Amino acid sequence: MSKQNGQEGPWVFPKTRASRAEYLEFVKVLQGVGTTCSRFFRKVMREVIGQGPDLLPIEMKPIKEATFQVAALGRNLNQILKAFLAGQSPPPGILVDQAALAAFRDQVEELKQALVSVVLRSKHRWLKHE
Repeated sequence: MSKQNGQEGPWVFPKTRASRAEYLEFVKVLQGVGTTCSRFFRKVMREVIGQGPDLLPIEMKPIKEATFQVAALGRNLNQILKAFLAGQSPPPGILVDQAALAAFRDQVEELKQALVSVVLRSKHRWLKHE
């Protein structure tokens, strides 16, 4: 076991055997999902032994989009609350009532479900499906 700067380094490097054709196709897949061979194998190992999920760059896209949407909702809510606390009427076109709050809650719940779906899909990728 090697140590670098007081931290444990890689202990074992798994080796594999594949034909040239298999390897070239695997490299195409790695490029398609935006990762390296080393990171891919670490991802698989971590998920199989229950230390995942470790999301690939392609899987991070929905999370980044959801983060942007949550931030936009937060900005809108902040503007409404500022106006309310200052005694001003809400910005034009914005009605603050039970229906608007319910719609806001529904959007947040929809984003939450989308994020949970991405994480669970990654987490359960390597489980046997019967």
